[in-house]
Amino acid sequence: MKSMLMNILYKAYRFYSWKIVSPWNDFKMNSKQLGYRAPNTMFWGPSVIVGGQNVFLYDYTRLQGGHTIISYTAKFIMKKYSAAGLGLTVVTGNHTPTVGIPQFLLGSGHVNDNEQDVIVEEDVWIGTGVTLLAGAHLGRGSVIGAKSLITAKSIVPPYAVVVGCPSRIVAAKFTIDQIVKHEEKLYAPEERYTREELDEIFKRYFEGKKTMGVDYNLSEAEEAKYHKWMEKTGLWI
Repeated sequence: MKSMLMNILYKAYRFYSWKIVSPWNDFKMNSKQLGYRAPNTMFWGPSVIVGGQNVFLYDYTRLQGGHTIISYTAKFIMKKYSAAGLGLTVVTGNHTPTVGIPQFLLGSGHVNDNEQDVIVEEDVWIGTGVTLLAGAHLGRGSVIGAKSLITAKSIVPPYAVVVGCPSRIVAAKFTIDQIVKHEEKLYAPEERYTREELDEIFKRYFEGKKTMGVDYNLSEAEEAKYHKWMEKTGLWI
């Protein structure tokens, strides 16, 4: 009985949060609330955004509910095809301890702020409960494990699988051959990494590490469903 009640309450909450955020989904609030938001993004509530003019969400990005984005002057940029799970936290600034100024006033007064852009490149997956702090830069195609902490000092190269606090590289998302095939579907020729660039990335970051991705081998039913969805969204297939 308890589980049934919890399920009903959860569904009611999701419906309510969707209704709250639904004006965003028809793009009516974009110009006033965010620096930029492509009309084909997915944006779920509840949402806490401070400094919305500094938030830029590009084509086919997705922010799931429970996210908090706090920015004073720096930008949060999420490039195309990237998505974040529940509970993302983004803070683009921090405060330098300053003699004579109490902590209570240091942040609210924006004294000695240290603001840096937080950039999520294309086709990145950010797991549940991840925190991105000032200067974090997530390379194209990377995967960030749940509850990870990414800072300006974190190394997140393209197609890396990164986990932990402090974060560390544990795998490559795909092999080089898989990346080449993957990028042929997602990007125009001038946007793709060359095989030489990928060789250099793998030598530098992924020597001796496993890969986690699989090849495109869907069943006929999955293939039909997938193509129908892609046609509906107007994406690259």
